[in-house]
Amino acid sequence: MINFFGNKRLIAILIGLIVLIVIMGATIKERPFATWPERVLRDTSSFVQGIFYKPALMVSGAAGGVRHIFNVYEENKQLKADQNQYAHVKAEAEELKRQNRELRLMLDIKDNKLSKYDTIAADVIARTPDRWNNLLTISKGKNDGVTPNMAVLSSDGALIGRVQSVSTFSSQVELLMDIEEENHIAAVIQGTQAIYGVIESYDLDKHELIMRKIPKVKDLKITPGQYVTTSGMGGVMPAGLLIGQVSSVGEGDYGLTQTARITPLANFYQLEHVFVVNRSFVAPPVVNNPTPKPGSQTGEGQGVGQ
Repeated sequence: MINFFGNKRLIAILIGLIVLIVIMGATIKERPFATWPERVLRDTSSFVQGIFYKPALMVSGAAGGVRHIFNVYEENKQLKADQNQYAHVKAEAEELKRQNRELRLMLDIKDNKLSKYDTIAADVIARTPDRWNNLLTISKGKNDGVTPNMAVLSSDGALIGRVQSVSTFSSQVELLMDIEEENHIAAVIQGTQAIYGVIESYDLDKHELIMRKIPKVKDLKITPGQYVTTSGMGGVMPAGLLIGQVSSVGEGDYGLTQTARITPLANFYQLEHVFVVNRSFVAPPVVNNPTPKPGSQTGEGQGVGQ
């Protein structure tokens, strides 16, 4: 009984396969018109595909759009990063070029204008916030041969101040903008005849140094534009360090002396590299003219610190 039913199932499967093969053989041929089963099947499948095709196409398009937007976003982010990196590199290159120009200028000034002095090149590494106009810190100290009261020059060779205090690896520099009674600078106005005086103060409003105790002598005429240098008469700073140019001249104390205003040649607000001048080269200048000495007529030797 079991074998009978098992054989019936096998016979039914074989018959079904034969019918399927016959149908396939009948439909595989190229015909101008499909059979009705094919038409029913095709129409049904076309209707179902039509229902799902457009929504599927829209979903696929939306997914593609999202992927495209994400790709554009990533590309845009990368381009911005590249642009920022380029700007950073460009700024760094410009900074290196500027520093290179300044260092070349310093080397030229040291080899030419400052060749007679023993100088120590240093970088400005800090500026005291509460005394921005007055103090700065440089990168050389006691180990480099820096000692208090040494003259300090800007990168273009103009006097900016003196060393106030020294540490092992750094030093503090007091700028000319903070001149006080104990650190006056003995100076000389250059010309056909040397005219001596003392730089005693700084006008913050006009950015000018005030040079007083200039002898009032008939034959000594001071004109704007004349250069002013250290005289070396104070016994601390070397002679011949460039300070600035005369901007104007007026009456001094009680009409017995003259007062000159000096425009500094150094820019006190843009200091990155400096020279420290070794004071071992201090030597009073030799003067072969009848110009009255400041010590004899102005009292420069009394209390003049530099």
